[in-house]
Amino acid sequence: MAKIFRTLFPLFFWLCPLVLFAQEVFAPQKTVQTINIDGVLDEKEWENTLPVVLDFEVSPGNNVVPKVETTGYITYTNTHLYVGFYAKDKTENIRASVRQRDSFGVWSDDLVMLRLDTYADGRNNYLLMVNPLGSQLDVRQINAIKEEEQFDSSFNVDFESAGTIVGDGYQVEFKIPFASLPFPNGEDQEWHFTLFRKNYQQGNEVFLRSQPLDRDNACEICQTTDRLILKGIEIDKRFELLPYVAGNISGQRPSTDQPINYNSINPNAGLGMNLDLNKNSSLELTFNPDFSQVEADVTQIDVNSSFALEYPERRPFFNRGTDIVKFSDGAFYSRSINNPLVSSKLLSQGKKGRLYFLTAWDQNTPYQIAGEDRSFFGQGGNSFVNVFRYQHLLSKNSRMGLVTTSRFHQDGGYGNLVGTDGWFLLSKKWRLSYEVFVNFNKEPIADWIETDETAGAKTAALDGEKFSGDALYVEAFRSTEHWKSFFAFRNIAPDYQADVGFVVKNNRRWTTLYHEYQSFFERKALQFFSLASKADLLYTFDNNFKSASIDGIFKIRTYFNTDISYTYDFDVFKNFKGRDYKNLGVSQLDIRSTPSESFSLFMNMTFGKDIAYNEDIPDVGKDLSLFIRPSFQLSNKFSLSPSLRYARLRKLDSKDYYFNGYIGRFTIRYQFNNDLSIRLVSEYNDFTERFFLQPLMQWNPNPSTVFYIGGNQNSLEDFNSEFYSPFRVDETQFYVKFQYLIGL
Repeated sequence: MAKIFRTLFPLFFWLCPLVLFAQEVFAPQKTVQTINIDGVLDEKEWENTLPVVLDFEVSPGNNVVPKVETTGYITYTNTHLYVGFYAKDKTENIRASVRQRDSFGVWSDDLVMLRLDTYADGRNNYLLMVNPLGSQLDVRQINAIKEEEQFDSSFNVDFESAGTIVGDGYQVEFKIPFASLPFPNGEDQEWHFTLFRKNYQQGNEVFLRSQPLDRDNACEICQTTDRLILKGIEIDKRFELLPYVAGNISGQRPSTDQPINYNSINPNAGLGMNLDLNKNSSLELTFNPDFSQVEADVTQIDVNSSFALEYPERRPFFNRGTDIVKFSDGAFYSRSINNPLVSSKLLSQGKKGRLYFLTAWDQNTPYQIAGEDRSFFGQGGNSFVNVFRYQHLLSKNSRMGLVTTSRFHQDGGYGNLVGTDGWFLLSKKWRLSYEVFVNFNKEPIADWIETDETAGAKTAALDGEKFSGDALYVEAFRSTEHWKSFFAFRNIAPDYQADVGFVVKNNRRWTTLYHEYQSFFERKALQFFSLASKADLLYTFDNNFKSASIDGIFKIRTYFNTDISYTYDFDVFKNFKGRDYKNLGVSQLDIRSTPSESFSLFMNMTFGKDIAYNEDIPDVGKDLSLFIRPSFQLSNKFSLSPSLRYARLRKLDSKDYYFNGYIGRFTIRYQFNNDLSIRLVSEYNDFTERFFLQPLMQWNPNPSTVFYIGGNQNSLEDFNSEFYSPFRVDETQFYVKFQYLIGL
């Protein structure tokens, strides 16, 4: 590792050329008018504001003149930024529904967006989106290769919005408190911004911007470069309290022929605090936080996975600021902090650096061990967790960082990890990144994992062993309008483990090569297509050949706003638990379509030959899996979304199955307005023969204030042999919570 550091670091410090982008300067005047946020651009309220024309269609057209007219308006006071949009169109073309705050359903509608880079350095963009009926979605975008890794929906800005559909289009108003945005200290500010609009023409998405978009530039967020000049603003320090009170009552059927016995009411209370130390730094504390989810995770099928599956983080406290601790390696995973009694978090973001420091006392510690062919999981007791992260900007186009995590178990044992990473924009086409981590661990002596298996050179059982390992990730990425290529190398030692992360595989040297040709068209039947190939080669640290695979990938965007992707994954060779397998081919078909405001569809299907990984003697079978989720917007307030996950693996030489089952889920939602909704989620798992039902009423007027009342109704697998139908209630819970943000 020391040799790698000495070789790479000098190169990274010097390969940081300045990349320049076209800029325009916008200096709006302060308004003296009182602007009422009602979704109507009153001429008197918005007089003397700065107009910004969205005069570039960037998709499907390539910086061509838009077919519809859109004008933005910007002004401000000492304490707030005001943005208005007048988006012209035929009213019958406008898609809009009343959405829950931060619902990605907003992206399915027509919308307008303010894109902000308040530090003017391209490290991230804050995206504030509003649809024609005033529903909000705010997202932080970072520069990542995969689109699903670019957007952090946990980011929140407490702003007001309203929208109104008028005779020749729609109008939207934003009122954004400066106190809710991160930006440098100082009364005079220079931010970068872009205005954006999405509309539909003949059923297909069209993107408009106030500045052009260079398709030869791999960094989209770096192209938010128009300058917004603000003078004499006031910076208020926030001191916020977030108390909550909650309670629940639960019960369970003691036997099949008896009614449910209810326990006594279980009250609960806690307090959160957020204090601005200055404009760049804040301290957040929680005491007895309520991190219960009000909607169950969408159940994943893990019947044929030998590794643990990752679920998304939904808890606001852990989501805020975590874009800085997202790693390809999975060195930090906030859900590894399961049930904290108390936790604190320090966030600081300056012009040259960012800092993140998290501490927590976890009462129910998950313990996960990575392996070559499978992972091991156990549930432990109390532990103390630290996460420290610092990232420094060497220039606008390069940054490096340090991270350290630690977990100390009350019953003995610890896990420490330290690492460094870097990101370098070498030109507008080339990007280079790396991650290096080293861990130092001592296992607790505990019965959390009961197995006789080994993980690398040590036992998987927790018997107090000491060990250390390391991991290296290097990635080079090139992107132009027509070509995308990347090279990635991962080097994960057999004893590498991240106790505050999500790392389930180790003992591998993994090389990936990817190359793609893509082209854009302004045609109804063909708006985009791409052809790509990917090759993966994998060895263990003992130089044992682990796997070799070649993928062929085809993508197309066509009628009815439909994206179709087909991948053929051909495993030329694979070794699993000492057995060799050859010529395993699997096809994957993905379809995403939103042909109208009232209907959308997502479908994923795989079929081919795969291994029965969890059999005592793994063998090859015929695989078929399907996930289909249609969504129906029956009115602008009422929606329903059924889904089905099906998976089977049939033996090659008979009609018997290694496994065969499905998970059905159904969600109904009625949105009274942008703040108040009711919804009902039901799910049946055929693999466990278990059913649950979750009703919920929720009021959520801002990112932190919430009131909800709901319940969980479940069937128990233990009683299935004595009941004809699993659609029953054997276990029940009702809960209520009120959490209110108090600003002082």
